[in-house]
Amino acid sequence: MDDIKGPDFVISKVEKRLIEEFLREMLSLYPQLKEDVEENEGLLHCQMSALQRFAEDLCEKRKLEEARECFDFVDKYFVLARSDLLNAINVSFLEYFKFFPGLSEGEFKEVMPPTLYQGYVDMIIYMEDLARKAAELEKPEDKYPEGWK
Repeated sequence: MDDIKGPDFVISKVEKRLIEEFLREMLSLYPQLKEDVEENEGLLHCQMSALQRFAEDLCEKRKLEEARECFDFVDKYFVLARSDLLNAINVSFLEYFKFFPGLSEGEFKEVMPPTLYQGYVDMIIYMEDLARKAAELEKPEDKYPEGWK
């Protein structure tokens, strides 16, 4: 049993520096997020959610150039990140991103860099697949093997 390892939750030094750089740059670009970031120090997903809400607000208000700049900023790190930061961008920024009612899907796709938009599409596909699998599990006949009821 000694050879069984659990998940490694240690953030590499490189990833830690990248996260620090991301947060520094985020606060430099968006000082209005300072309170949320400081309040949630060490909680990257909460900090990323603050940026998501900010970007959603830009979309809702149809501030297309500012939204494009925000997405470019996120994309810069999306393509560099490998673990914790990538997970935070996927789960707490892209997943369930609400670009409507402000933007159409075409406008949303146009203001996002292609790599970040593909990440968004991948998250939608992933979430739809999870929902489909969960719905399949809810069928009573799938819960128990035949004769176990």
